[in-house]
Amino acid sequence: MLKKKSQQHKAKYTAYVSCSIDGRISLSSNTLPTFTSKEDWEFFQNALSKADAVISGHNTYKVAKERLDKRNTFVLTSKVKTIIEKGNVKFINPKYVDLKKLFSKYKSVAIVGGAHVYQSMLSLGLIDEIYVTIEPVILGRGKEMFIDGKKNTNLKLISTKKLNKKGTMLLRYKVSK
Repeated sequence: MLKKKSQQHKAKYTAYVSCSIDGRISLSSNTLPTFTSKEDWEFFQNALSKADAVISGHNTYKVAKERLDKRNTFVLTSKVKTIIEKGNVKFINPKYVDLKKLFSKYKSVAIVGGAHVYQSMLSLGLIDEIYVTIEPVILGRGKEMFIDGKKNTNLKLISTKKLNKKGTMLLRYKVSK
């Protein structure tokens, strides 16, 4: 009898972004956004509870450490050369690690930011879907959703949902490959 080769399964990578109408995800690298709605927060926490792994950047991790320490979290950072584990958190430098291989054992991977992480994962082809919550506020300043991109990425709108009476919108996109 022939043994079947074990196949690496492809993880599903989903990015979660909350932003203002003008595409800002926070006012600075050192703070979580304060403009997000209760409804977005509930959606986000429910989605994260279903993820096998969570990816964040170092700044996002620093400001959400208490929450991310409870999850199977991978922090992308240029500050390390090898994988450093601290409890449920692993600090990794994408320059030295094959992220596709690292995450292949997971079914669902949540990407929670910030802008460099969103762009890096997108550039590596490691985002399948993006949920964007648009809050009805214009900040006029702050951190952008994606930065330092090298090419255009096409998306297809899958669904829209109004989350509250203020007009908070949840958009779900599929990344065109």
